[in-house]
Amino acid sequence: MISSPSTDFPASERLRSLQRSVKILVSALAVLLLTSGTRVSAKTAELSETQLKGRLADPASGLPAMVALIEKSMISGEMWPVEDLIDQKAILDRATEGLQISGAATMKDLFCDSTTQSWQQNGLTKDFAGTNFRFLRVRTFNGRAGLLFRSAGENNALNFFSFTINEISPKTYRITDIFTMGLNEFTSQTLHRTYVQLAASLLGNEGRALTKDNGAFVDSLEQVAAISQMLKTGQWKEVLDATAALPAAVQTDRSVLLIRLEAAENYSVSSRAEVLEDWLKAYPDEMQLPLKLADHYLTQERWDDAERVVTRLLDLTGGDARLQLQLGNINYRRERDKRLMQTAASRNK
Repeated sequence: MISSPSTDFPASERLRSLQRSVKILVSALAVLLLTSGTRVSAKTAELSETQLKGRLADPASGLPAMVALIEKSMISGEMWPVEDLIDQKAILDRATEGLQISGAATMKDLFCDSTTQSWQQNGLTKDFAGTNFRFLRVRTFNGRAGLLFRSAGENNALNFFSFTINEISPKTYRITDIFTMGLNEFTSQTLHRTYVQLAASLLGNEGRALTKDNGAFVDSLEQVAAISQMLKTGQWKEVLDATAALPAAVQTDRSVLLIRLEAAENYSVSSRAEVLEDWLKAYPDEMQLPLKLADHYLTQERWDDAERVVTRLLDLTGGDARLQLQLGNINYRRERDKRLMQTAASRNK
């Protein structure tokens, strides 16, 4: 574990220690958008469903043009016009609120600086740039209204993203957060969780008490960072072996399970199934990872389970043609299996 800096250290040494810890933590957890964090209050006002729908109905409001720009940029893979629309400060303000402990101000500054540097290099929308990115409708998730888009990538990989919106001046808008349906969380929630882990790493018992595992993840922080680097370089088996060697409490951390899942998806079908079953043991709510689990159930021919998840997704999104097609495929394959079983049974009479 990276210990909290001693008060006997010179100020410059304490600052270097903080900077090293921030970089390690951001590196370890920035591979994926990971788990939900504690809800915190927003400082930036966001448009409601009624306000968003009203502006979308008015071509002169500027919001329809923004939607068209987002679609065009994402489909072309030119993500930077969309990145310019993101209010990074609003996301970071929401992510770093709520910790009333000593040393939080310095920690916040370093965390925000490090995260901003990472975004400048990689962006927030990289994962869905170059996909078939289409606006669906206004929708509310976790009490926050936004513009819901569907992303369809290679091999029909499907996900949904909701952009919360602030109007900073008449006809000028900014994206204040991004909800990822595949992981059931906002970017600010991901970052808030990371921020809490940083507090556990740097601020001693007071910080560790903020975490659900009392700092167990932080004790394995350097190992998790090393595993993240293995994942980036495509060392799938090594990632699986390394995560299996982590303490049991750390193995069930959502970020670790998601790192393990990405490696397993690139390694073997059986490994992927094993990770997803472990996920369900640790996090029984299927809607915490709905798209992955729907595909998992389909692969295992668990038609009723797949139908249940896809039906819930259809309800959450307000309807989607690709999800409806998937539901039809589930029903077709289930009925086909029934007919095959009936035919086999009649032959055995």
